Parts: sequence; C-alpha cells; structure tokens
Amino acid sequence: MKLNYPKDWFLKSAEIEGDAEIGAGVPPWAAEHEPATVACGIAPRIAFAHFVALWRRNQGWTPDRLASEAGIDLEEILEIESDPHCEPEPDAVFKLAGVFKVAPKALMELSGLRTTQTPKLREKAVRFAASSESIAELAPHEREAFEAFVAALRDDSKE
Repeated sequence: MKLNYPKDWFLKSAEIEGDAEIGAGVPPWAAEHEPATVACGIAPRIAFAHFVALWRRNQGWTPDRLASEAGIDLEEILEIESDPHCEPEPDAVFKLAGVFKVAPKALMELSGLRTTQTPKLREKAVRFAASSESIAELAPHEREAFEAFVAALRDDSKE
C-alpha cells in the first residue's frame, strides 16, 4: 500500500503526538478535498459467494469443473465460495459472468469490485444471501430465490 501524503505531514504528526502511538486514518486536510469512498458492505459479497456456489450446485458441477469451464484457478473458486472477505480478480469475475450468462457489470458490483450503482440489485442480493444456505441439494425455496436472482442479474444487463 502506498501512502500519498507528504513527508512533512508525517513528521508534523509525529511531533504533535510526541511519545504517544500514532494511529492510522485520513488526515483532516485530505478529507476536505477527496470524496469519501462508500464501502460495498459484506452482504453483497456473501450473496456473490452463495450465488457462485448455488449456480455450480444447480448445474451439478464440482468446483473443479467450474474452474475449468471459466478458465480460472480452482483455489480462486474455493476462496470465492468460502470467504465473504475474498476480493476476486476482476478477470475471474468477468469469466464467471460469461459462464453464468449474466451481466459482468452486475457480477462485478456483487463481488465488491465495482461501487454499488444499482440499489435494486443490492436489495435482491441481500435477500438472496439471507434466504440461501449451503446444503447438498437446492431446497425449493433456494431454487426459487436463485432463479429470481439470476433473472435480476440478467435484467441488469438490459439497463
């Protein structure tokens, strides 16, 4: 991580703090000039992980098969499905969108790689994440939520 603050700022901060521990944060002058970034939140990433896992299970595919079809590493599929803090590679998300036949833009947003532009999609993602559990086969309510969510992802490509 590269910090883009002038060396003088760090020296002045250290002088002000004396022997106290210096904490991390945005310097006051930076907050005035730079717009705050909005965190994507964990719910869409959980929905992304559930979506990938349920899509794969719905097809009867193993993680290895999905990785092979998408042309990405098996480790990335496993990390996406199991770690809601995972930040997948943009190329992997784009390739998965192609396999899933959904809008890459929507999947990028869902994965947290793109700031939320579609509140409706975020709401559907949260509902989907809340209604899906990881079980061997899709339950009828999971299948219904999954199919509604796929439809929402596909509709986003028409906007």
